[in-house]
Amino acid sequence: MTFRRLSLAALGLTALAIAFILANAEPYGRIFWHLLSTHDLAAAWLMLSILVLGQWLGSRNPAHGAWMERLLLGLDRQRHALALGLWLALCAGSLWVYHDQPLSMDEYAAAFQAKVFAAGAMHGQFPPELLDQLIPAGFQNHFLMVNRHTGAVFSAYWPGFAILLTPFEWLGIPWACNPTLVAASFLLVGRIARELIASPLAAGWALLFALASPAFVANGITYYSMPAHLLFNLGFAWLLLAPSPWRLFLAGLVGGFALVLHNPFPHTVFALPWIIWLGGRRGAGLRNLAWLGAGYLPMVLVLGVGWSLWQQQALRESAAATTVVHAAPAAAADWAQRAGALVSGLLRFFRWPDDTILYARLGGLAKLWLWASPLLLLLAWFGGRAERTIGIRLLGASALLTFFAYFTIPFDQGHGWGYRYFHPAWGALPVLAALGAVKLSAAEGPRAAQPLLVLTLVSLVAANGLRLTQMGVFMADHLAQFPPRVQAGQRSVLHNGRGYYARDLIQNDPWLRGREIIFLAPSDKEREMARRHNPQQSLAGRNRFGATYTDEGAPVADSGR
Repeated sequence: MTFRRLSLAALGLTALAIAFILANAEPYGRIFWHLLSTHDLAAAWLMLSILVLGQWLGSRNPAHGAWMERLLLGLDRQRHALALGLWLALCAGSLWVYHDQPLSMDEYAAAFQAKVFAAGAMHGQFPPELLDQLIPAGFQNHFLMVNRHTGAVFSAYWPGFAILLTPFEWLGIPWACNPTLVAASFLLVGRIARELIASPLAAGWALLFALASPAFVANGITYYSMPAHLLFNLGFAWLLLAPSPWRLFLAGLVGGFALVLHNPFPHTVFALPWIIWLGGRRGAGLRNLAWLGAGYLPMVLVLGVGWSLWQQQALRESAAATTVVHAAPAAAADWAQRAGALVSGLLRFFRWPDDTILYARLGGLAKLWLWASPLLLLLAWFGGRAERTIGIRLLGASALLTFFAYFTIPFDQGHGWGYRYFHPAWGALPVLAALGAVKLSAAEGPRAAQPLLVLTLVSLVAANGLRLTQMGVFMADHLAQFPPRVQAGQRSVLHNGRGYYARDLIQNDPWLRGREIIFLAPSDKEREMARRHNPQQSLAGRNRFGATYTDEGAPVADSGR
């Protein structure tokens, strides 16, 4: 395989991605297809331009390769300084590009639960009679679980990511959580490449590929759990590269926490090849699985099963409060019923793939390609094919299984930056691609390494710049779908629900603390809602998205929430 052939294949794949987007995207339709149209199409044209640049560079006589080696070795030597710089840049992006705002309900559910945990509680509390105004009905018991009798509100997801977010929430810097996870993942990508690939340049290539891929960088400014999945899966894999009893137990702890980050599927499919390999090692299979299982067990029992059973109990309290119990069922039967409900709740998400899912996964593949540095996926394939190193083979197997396993999930992912269903396994790609770059350089020398390095550096600036700009514009437009913002001691924001995914803006503190409460109040119910909540407040401003009521005099323009 030569650089020229790889870049020609990349041009062809990018052209196919453009054709697929033009044929299937839906501007201002479903969010997955809308973003494919408005964001990914522009990124595809940019990638096409970068690849043409690579073709042109590949046809020229390369310079001496010493400067490339110095750059790649310097990236590895300065990895801690780069990780710190990445962390600072992502923190800034969280505040000024993403506006410190959970965009989707997936993000809000985790942020909500982290606020609850930071307050030392298990659930928030809303007035039961206001639940439909504080949480849109379609989001109830889907993103946030609600007890309509007691007013208890808590996340529908398993609590691992909310636990990670809790100390940052307690410190008042929740926006710093994902930047921290991404910076740690950056270092771990380099560490794994250094241990698996017998080349002093491998770690530098892997770090550069990660930095040049918007999927890796841009998710660091969000409130999604995907960066946590990526980090913990990488940590799980790294610990198993040299399995000893102690490392197996730690891998189980790390894997157990990954399993309960928000749902168990992403880690399960990533870990399965590693577990099969460990169990199949002659003379040590059972011992390996025992040590690994000992690490998994406490996390799964406490944060997985325990959390799910607590959720069921918190929801059952409504029935207990309103019915007369004539005969209590046996405790064993009750626990069996709850365990059965837990298993059936997990299994209900699996379906045989139909044409809708096939198209969605093709859209996901297009996103995976367009949110990565140029040639990343092809280099990962080239690096991993026919490779005998077990760690490389297992990383490749985890990546492939993760991609194909989601053909059984009947959703298109909805919101998300890049292909977030694949993101838990994304950390395998820069490592495999680094091996591909090493092989390519060994075969062709600077003739391949120079254009590859240059187009990756161009992607680092241009692709990340485009994606962060797109995210910033999208967030600004999203936040503009809000009733007038005014300064006041207390304000009630009555959103009428109009706008593009505007109901995601109805986000409240778990106990309605603070100066602002956001209600869903259609226009015909606005006055009634205002009187019910606080009759003393008066109208301060109105626009096409709703009205703001305050307990003070004339409103003053306020750019913040």
